[in-house]
Amino acid sequence: MLFRLFPLLGLLAVSSAGPLLAGSGAQQPESYDSARVDDAGNLVITKAGNQTIVIRREGEQTSFSAPKISSARTAVAAQAMFPNCCTSYDIPLELVVYGSGKVHRFKGIGLPIFEWGFVNGGTRVAFGQTTVHFGCETHYELREIASERLIDSADIPDPCGQRPNPKPVQIPAWVAEIRLRKARFASSPRRRVIGAPTQCADARPTPSCAYC
Repeated sequence: MLFRLFPLLGLLAVSSAGPLLAGSGAQQPESYDSARVDDAGNLVITKAGNQTIVIRREGEQTSFSAPKISSARTAVAAQAMFPNCCTSYDIPLELVVYGSGKVHRFKGIGLPIFEWGFVNGGTRVAFGQTTVHFGCETHYELREIASERLIDSADIPDPCGQRPNPKPVQIPAWVAEIRLRKARFASSPRRRVIGAPTQCADARPTPSCAYC
């Protein structure tokens, strides 16, 4: 029996010796103490016991936005930033959430995710998507993190050049909360705008610039 235990002990030593790559999947619920973006643009999460988890950039992704930890400390999320042909800054095309040992990459309808927040302490996440410039509508989704199931969605009209006074619509409570957080952030003197929409030289999108 002893010789059968030695390989198992070796595996345990390796798994606790250094950073774990995200996706290797812990089976027990995890609690997260801190999160940051390293010099290579990867997301580094520290959980109880001072163990670190690294979520690496994927594809053309350049970095992550400043990460946030849910109020229950059971999930960490950050926008995944990608280069865009029509802007001098990167734009957030994915919302990456890590919880219970798994990585979830939410893309919604493919537009930039400028607004987001945890819901229900971190079991759900809500986000809003619109074009970089001249958007007349924001698409919102509410998703369960663990299953990635779409719980609800809403399309809210925004004032724009083509529609300066859009017809009022009923706004779900979870959307109202996300929009309120955005308003609070915009009014904060310490705000740091990442990938915020600005005026574009050409008002009309081109085939090579899908997010203008």
